[in-house]
Amino acid sequence: MARKRGKGRRGNGRWSAGITGAALGVAAGAALGAFVLAPGGIDLGGVVGGGDAARERDEAIAQRDDAETRADAANEVVTDLAAQVVDGALEEIPVLLVVAPDANPESADAMAELLGDAGAHDAGRIVLTEKFVSAQSADELKDVVTGALPAGATLDPERRDPGFQAGQALAPALLLDDGDGERAPAPERGLLLGSLRDAGFIDYEDGTIRPAAAVVLVAGAGSGEGEDPGFGTRVLGDFAEALDADRTVVVGGEPESVRDNGVVAHLRDAEVAVGTTAAIGDPSGRVSVVRAIVEGEGE
Repeated sequence: MARKRGKGRRGNGRWSAGITGAALGVAAGAALGAFVLAPGGIDLGGVVGGGDAARERDEAIAQRDDAETRADAANEVVTDLAAQVVDGALEEIPVLLVVAPDANPESADAMAELLGDAGAHDAGRIVLTEKFVSAQSADELKDVVTGALPAGATLDPERRDPGFQAGQALAPALLLDDGDGERAPAPERGLLLGSLRDAGFIDYEDGTIRPAAAVVLVAGAGSGEGEDPGFGTRVLGDFAEALDADRTVVVGGEPESVRDNGVVAHLRDAEVAVGTTAAIGDPSGRVSVVRAIVEGEGE
């Protein structure tokens, strides 16, 4: 987990954490250890023929099934432990979930559930489409956000990347200010979100999106295709970076996201302050996300 800077927003007493960041770190380590004790599988390749070979294959299958049973049991225990560990850690903190096109829906649902276990207020879920990260749609994305820019929002003329401009435009619509007040009137927020949805860049349910103090971006492996496979990764990374300039943003990807063209690798290489984890599919990784929000909204 990449550490984030503290933004000093819990000093007013509203952002009460049920447990400390240190305790969350211990729990995350314990959760990871539980998975290590449950092996991931047995290689059945190369076992052919009859007699001893058949017996060896049967034994290998039994070992694999046993390992999977232990892994499932460990996963249930750690999932329950994670819910207990984060209980109350995000009490009254509104958190928005943003889901990348390649994200595993089960990881997104599990992250939303753990945020609820932590006491976070549900600020909604926005799903980014493939069009949002497509190079062919980059100019259109910039045109849409520029045309529906909320009052008071500004775009950095030095950063004309589509993801960064989308993040700068959406920040006042999706994030609370330092005093936890809404930065953009509801009609302007609705106009920007509606314009992006009508153009096919995002999807969400009407009446569910509210300004948040923190954003969790759930990503996948981050492997791209085409002539520039890293384009979509840069869009997501730039988007998270622009949002993070105002409040706390944490990006959670799958283990492959730390490799080339992965969004976690991109953010870490860029050395930006966005919190990251490459284990969003595991309870320990999701606990790390909660920890990062606690630290980001902490003193």
